[in-house]
Amino acid sequence: MNLKKFVPILTIAATAFFCVPDLKGNAPKSDRFDELRLRRCESGQFSRDILASESDVIVAAGRMSSFTVEKIADGVYALVRKEPASLWFNPNNVIIIGEKDVIVVDSNISSEYTREVLAELKKLTNKPVKYVINTHWHEDHVIGNRVYRDAFPDVQFIGHRSTLTDLPTTGAANRKGSVENGRGLIELLKKQIEKGQDLAGQEITEEARAGYKSDIVLVSSYLSESPKFEIILPNVIVDDLIELRQETRRVEVRFLGKAHTAADLVVYLPKEKIAITGDLIVHPVPLIGSTSYPLEYGATLRKLKALDARKLVPGHGPVLRNTAYLDHMIDLTDAIKIEVEAAAARGETLDQMRKSVDLEKFRKLFAGDSKHKSFVFRNYVTLPAVAAAYRGLHHQKGVEAK
Repeated sequence: MNLKKFVPILTIAATAFFCVPDLKGNAPKSDRFDELRLRRCESGQFSRDILASESDVIVAAGRMSSFTVEKIADGVYALVRKEPASLWFNPNNVIIIGEKDVIVVDSNISSEYTREVLAELKKLTNKPVKYVINTHWHEDHVIGNRVYRDAFPDVQFIGHRSTLTDLPTTGAANRKGSVENGRGLIELLKKQIEKGQDLAGQEITEEARAGYKSDIVLVSSYLSESPKFEIILPNVIVDDLIELRQETRRVEVRFLGKAHTAADLVVYLPKEKIAITGDLIVHPVPLIGSTSYPLEYGATLRKLKALDARKLVPGHGPVLRNTAYLDHMIDLTDAIKIEVEAAAARGETLDQMRKSVDLEKFRKLFAGDSKHKSFVFRNYVTLPAVAAAYRGLHHQKGVEAK
């Protein structure tokens, strides 16, 4: 395979976005990866004080766990994934334990991983899970729902209203593509590791090698479940806000606006000042993505910041202790909106926008001198965000014309 012609299909099947090669040589209708050369750049690492302190982290007992367990408040535990930032993803989970029952935020990329989370939950409490909150409909956050349904027949699933239409339609189409192309991605990544080359055809770094190995494990787990996928839709619907009670604890499930998807929910604990953000925030490289709403993303993030949370649990990445990273994401999404709107005002086509919209300073900020993270940034920020913003502008014009 000529890697100069490698075209990733950015989908949102079992994870937030999957980078799956179209082995038939067909280019996707959007988000074409038209250049694979990645440039070296200056370092832009974030200071460690953004992250949770190491003393708060409890390594899960037993065999080598794929997450760490962090107590972030009394009765509130964040299960933070260990997988490196790469092309496939597995989300963080949060367990909120009340006097009578438990609330879980998000399931996982497969039932295998969700069973590990459930086993950890049972070490913490013997109380039943009453609610599972899916922060959005991307399938890395919902595939494992069946594990909770089987373990707790009375459990209820909470999601945004648009999940009822997006998950069975767009989600199903993306799932089909990921199942069809997933095995090819595994073989491609294995071949690149053996050749000592990354997907850009350059000498592979240890970071990329570790990322590819993680991707292979996640894709394999996803594919092993694919013959028996069971998608469970929410039966408790959020339009704007619902409030759950655990004795004296209040748990708010809020829709702040479109951003990563049209269904992004934030779980906010006002007493503890904790916000569980789903993929509104992803660290170390944001996931804007092909199903995003870049024209509205920044405004939604500002509403998130206005909650004044002291701890932010992102959809992927470590618990954050301040808003420094969130501020960077606001700056990024503002820049996407401003530059795409300016390009549209000049009458540019999508292809022209992809050349004129310059996010290089943000690539440096989020990816530093990492070639692998730069690859991720281009795939999950630059290309899909410009395309999604372009579609958003054309949708606005269509609505205004009516």
